[in-house]
Amino acid sequence: MGPITILIAGLGVLYLIAWFFQQKPLQTFLANCCWSKQRARDLRSVSPEAQQQELAQLYRLLYAPKVSVEVLNTLTYSAHPYIKRSLSVIRSLTLDLPGAEPHSTYLALAIIGDPIDRDTWDMQLERNPLSTAAPPRLWCDVVKYWLAESRCSWIPHKEGQGLRLCGEFRLSNNLSSHPANVSLRVCYRTPLISLLGEDAFVGGERGMAFTITHKDGVITLRDDPTPDLDRARHYLLSDQQQCSSYLQPTWRNE
Repeated sequence: MGPITILIAGLGVLYLIAWFFQQKPLQTFLANCCWSKQRARDLRSVSPEAQQQELAQLYRLLYAPKVSVEVLNTLTYSAHPYIKRSLSVIRSLTLDLPGAEPHSTYLALAIIGDPIDRDTWDMQLERNPLSTAAPPRLWCDVVKYWLAESRCSWIPHKEGQGLRLCGEFRLSNNLSSHPANVSLRVCYRTPLISLLGEDAFVGGERGMAFTITHKDGVITLRDDPTPDLDRARHYLLSDQQQCSSYLQPTWRNE
């Protein structure tokens, strides 16, 4: 094989790689789903189960919640004089719900986080005031602290359509520090997704789960086990008929 042939082959491979990475998930799905031209050549019937699975996949691509966070570098102080630690924590969390409308949306949330366990930290420092270990943390339900500072608005039209919930983790006597890590489950459906069944949500029967760290950002969990999140309380904000004030937009973006 001559140098020119090798060069042409290499350019062809580069073109295929570039073309592959330019394909967006929705474009790839539409090009290969059971309703596509490519699949239309196959005259075999498509089972209802397969059609329903592809519908669920399409709804996930269209309506998957989007999560973002604000990370803050801060100092936290112990009960002992002059003892402090520099930490990176999650200050706020934003949840976008594509296609959501207040009174036609089903939304239930579970959020757990790991604020500092101050009682345990103080006891550790009592035993060893010179300790430089990171403060211990304790996983707990943090939904109510996030909801207390949350606000709902419409997603700006340049970014899509739907509702946006944004809030900080409000500090209190029971939540004395921001979490450094958060796990979130979103059980969300629109009237269209309800056609798949009463237990259907974006992402399946268990909804969609995310883990968020100050180091790695937001990670979507697929089929990973989430025992702590499964045991957490789920807060129902809207059942497609009654909608809480937390899901009422206060203003609309133009």
